[in-house]
Amino acid sequence: MRIDSILQERRTLSFEVFPPKQEHDEDLSGIKKTLTALTAVSPDFVSVTYGAGGHNRPRALDIAEIVISLEMTPLSHLTAVGYTKEDTKRVTGALSELGVENVLALRGDVPAEMKFPQDPWVDFRYALDLAEFIAPKRFCLGGAAYPEKHPESPDSAWDVEIMSRKERMGVRFFITQLFFDNDVFFKFRDACRGAGVRAPIIAGIMPIFKAQQIRRIVEISGCSVPAKLEAILDRYAGDDAAMENAGSDYAASQIVELWNGGVDGVHLYTMNKSRQVLDIVARSGLRSAKN
Repeated sequence: MRIDSILQERRTLSFEVFPPKQEHDEDLSGIKKTLTALTAVSPDFVSVTYGAGGHNRPRALDIAEIVISLEMTPLSHLTAVGYTKEDTKRVTGALSELGVENVLALRGDVPAEMKFPQDPWVDFRYALDLAEFIAPKRFCLGGAAYPEKHPESPDSAWDVEIMSRKERMGVRFFITQLFFDNDVFFKFRDACRGAGVRAPIIAGIMPIFKAQQIRRIVEISGCSVPAKLEAILDRYAGDDAAMENAGSDYAASQIVELWNGGVDGVHLYTMNKSRQVLDIVARSGLRSAKN
């Protein structure tokens, strides 16, 4: 089903998974078990990412096929970095044959040694270029949004302008980068609506299971850490079980506040952890697991 059609009917709950390393899950039985568990709360869609520069693309396609086999709606990531126009035609053709109707058009991580233009990244420099190329296809296109500014943008207003251009090019919904301060999201959403962006903006939520892991993610993404969360990270840094419990409460509280604030949808970055994510959904009260 097309995600834009789902969003016309209701607000969404969705998840993101990624291809596990070959040596950890060679036959993908592990990720299938994770996805099967996630069906308990009937997610509206499941996004499937892959590694930087196109790494793990074939396994990502296999996972999308598993999502379909479990009667869920897949959202396949597609990046500008790592793809030529011919690559994109082949991949979108394979996705279409598989029955995938939704694509998240992203720039992707740029290798440190790469300077544009340089093969094989000569065809698409930005996600906007990729979206323009595949917009005429029969996919429902999603795009990324950055509540706290893309690291390479001059300011947040520029990010909103890019979103507006993407929307005019055919992007039908946006999923945000992770954030831990809901006020940041609400201000960003207001700025988008004030600038004329009308596409649904789905909030991306990163659960907190280990303090060290989150600190690395924060360092890479540049997102802010509110004082309340900083205190949690400091208090439970040495106790993984307590950190998981406190982090799950924090994520659930974020979701509840966002939902009460009229968010278009919530997208949980699962890190392939079904038990913990289902616990967060239960704590938030959004869905009850099917028996």
